[in-house]
Amino acid sequence: MEDDAPVIYGLEFQARALTPQTAETDAIRFLVGTQSLRYDNQIHIIDFDDENNIINKNVLLHQVGEIWHISTSPADKGVLATCYNKTSDSKVMTCAAVWRMPKELESGSHESPDDSSSNTQTLELLCHLDNTAHGNMACVMWEPMGDGKKIISLADNNILLWDLQESSAKAVLSSSTALEGKGQLKFTSGRWSPHHNCTQIATANDTTVRGWDTRSMRIKEPLQDSVIATYEEHEDSVYAVEWSSADPWLFASLSYDGRLVINRVPRALKYHILL
Repeated sequence: MEDDAPVIYGLEFQARALTPQTAETDAIRFLVGTQSLRYDNQIHIIDFDDENNIINKNVLLHQVGEIWHISTSPADKGVLATCYNKTSDSKVMTCAAVWRMPKELESGSHESPDDSSSNTQTLELLCHLDNTAHGNMACVMWEPMGDGKKIISLADNNILLWDLQESSAKAVLSSSTALEGKGQLKFTSGRWSPHHNCTQIATANDTTVRGWDTRSMRIKEPLQDSVIATYEEHEDSVYAVEWSSADPWLFASLSYDGRLVINRVPRALKYHILL
């Protein structure tokens, strides 16, 4: 019988980057990226066994820096993108890159959270997203219903549309636009809508949410949102919430202290929507 109780997984390091493995629609799987200044950062691959209410995991090394954002290809289970801090000439920049995980990890793991992570493996770098002229990367979004060859990145006040070529080994900037206004405007996050033929994205900067048409790169009407439920299992700031790709009624949330909480939409609300 379905249980509404949350399942909690604790990471060793602080974290704020979370994503479902979008191309995986059978298993419930999330990826979490850590933020550590002293140690090599990691990507935890989290498998949730819905029938037994337990978590299995595996760990990948992400040695290039703290992970600020993570996202996965909608077409290839093994491909992902991260935004991370990099220090160059005493200046900290947030960069972005596309990676491939080891083939044997694309379909998950059977290690329990208590198993040693000494078997950690590394990522294969596919390509960098060149942000030299555009500023710090905030996030990378994949075209939701696409073939994994189109991505959008937000860098400072710029929206950059990229074409991934040569099996994601090369990223070519195809178009861009900038958010204009008073002050130093910077995007903080964004989402690419899977509806309307994937022609709309939503961006956030400060307290403002804007909608954009990817065909013209122009602003649409601001999006509206509303609260339907509140969850209070976290004790630190929550930086990411993502829905499962395999179960539309299940989602994960991540707080900065490394606590990952898997929750379900309450059964009463679920059945109200369905019936």
